[in-house]
This record gives sequence, C-alpha cells and structure tokens, in this order.
Amino acid sequence: MIKINDSNLTNKLFNKYDISKYFLKDVKENLSLVKFNKGESICYAGDALKYIHFLVEGKAKVTSPQENGKSLVVCLLHDFDIMGQLEYFAETEYTANVEALTDVYCFALDISLLKTKFLDDTIFLRHISKDLANKLISNVHNLSFNLLYPLDTRLATYILLTANEKKFDENLTCLAELLASSYRHLTRVLAKFCKQGILEKKSSYYEIKEYDRLKDISNRSISYY
Repeated sequence: MIKINDSNLTNKLFNKYDISKYFLKDVKENLSLVKFNKGESICYAGDALKYIHFLVEGKAKVTSPQENGKSLVVCLLHDFDIMGQLEYFAETEYTANVEALTDVYCFALDISLLKTKFLDDTIFLRHISKDLANKLISNVHNLSFNLLYPLDTRLATYILLTANEKKFDENLTCLAELLASSYRHLTRVLAKFCKQGILEKKSSYYEIKEYDRLKDISNRSISYY
C-alpha cells in the first residue's frame, strides 16, 4: 500500500463520485488516498480491521478461504465499492481476502475516526445500510450462479470482469479453485475458447479476440458479480 500525497489526483477522485454526498459532515480532511498495486493484497482474512476503504478506481476480488485450503470467489469489487463495513458492525476481524486485480485507488477512513466522528452521521449510516443490503442480495445471486451455471459461463463472465483491456492472466491453479472447478476441466474450456477463436494463447497470458462471443457465452450474466 502506498499513501498518495498528490492533491490534484485526490481532488479528482474525490469529486469523481461526489463522495461528500455520502456524509452529512465534512469528511474530506479525514480521508487518506492510498494505492494498491495489481496483485497486492488489500486485506487478509483474520487481520484486524483498521480502515474502511472506499474503492474509487480499479477492480479487486473478494475470496473466502475454506478449511480445506481452497478459496471461493465471493464477489468482485469496482468503483465505488466499500470494504470493511461488515466487519466493523459485526465487531470482527476481516472475514475474507481482498486482492487488487488492477492498480486500485481507495480512500481510507481510519476506524478510530469512524467511531468518534461519523457514527452519528445519518446520511453515512443510511448509505452503509443500503450498501450492505445490496451486497447481501449480490452474494445470494453469486452463490446461485456458481452452483447452477456451467464452467463455460462462469469462466467467460470472470474473464470479462477481470481482464485488463484485452489481456487475461491468472494463475490457473488458483483460478480453478476460485471457480470451483478442476484444473483439468478449466484448461479444457480455455483450450476450447482458443480453438473457437475467442481467446488466443500467448506466452504468459490469454488475449481476448472476440468480446461479443464471450458475452454470449457468459449468458449476459455479468450483473451476478
């Protein structure tokens, strides 16, 4: 994590979502702009909660570690998502791992400031409540999606959501676990996509050649994530 001291970038990202509208009180001076590089962990399950993060640029994935050592994708995060509010109100440590899929910029609100300055902010609390409700609905949809849709659909959706421009590069062993698939089945589907001209295998990544065909295979189900 890198703390950003660029006032122009701070103002640009703060105004991008008009963050002040989510608070009754003036919040800008209490926020710190931070950057997580692609592949960097934003938090680990079991770590103490120190900040509420407001994701204002980039994409991240939330995974839940299981007792068998594997992980499952819970959801994908993008602009303007919040991290840490569930753990704060549940009074617990982080319950999931969050990893940056691209370079990610967040505004961080220190938990001590949240406790002393914003727990009586009705506009903020209303927004947090709405966000938690939407995440609950989304997670129910995600669970149904992972249980009911074939790997072709789940993989196409994941590629569309996580690819950086036309480049898709993931550790396939980890990806198989995330999509609740075997490594063998995953590589078969990727090979099929390449044979169909949808993807092209490069030395260390896959290049997307046919976005529209990926969308068709995904069953237009991107909203599930």
